[in-house]
This record gives sequence, C-alpha cells and structure tokens, in this order.
Amino acid sequence: MVLVLVWAHHIYPYGGYGYGYSPWGLMPKEQEIAMLEDQAGYLERELGTIRSRLEELRR
Repeated sequence: MVLVLVWAHHIYPYGGYGYGYSPWGLMPKEQEIAMLEDQAGYLERELGTIRSRLEELRR
C-alpha cells in the first residue's frame, strides 16, 4: 500500500519526504526504486480512473 499526501497540488510520497529520503536520512537505492514503482502504479491506476470518468462524461 502506498501512502500519498496531496498538498497544494503537489504529491508528496511517504509522508512528505522527497525522493531518495526517508525520516531516517538517505534510503538505499533498492528501496527508492521500490518506492517509485509503487507510486508509479498508484498514479497509473488513478489516471485510468480519471480517463474512464472522462469517457463516461463525453458520451
């Protein structure tokens, strides 16, 4: 499961820490890759939902 906070039209993954960082400092490369893959999957699903809704509204 991915925790994503939305604030002022920006997406902050994992509680507001930027890419490559965690509350404990720099994260290992493998962990950052996993985090980015999780976030990409989440965003792709959300985009699919948005596109589906747009298609419904245009009918």
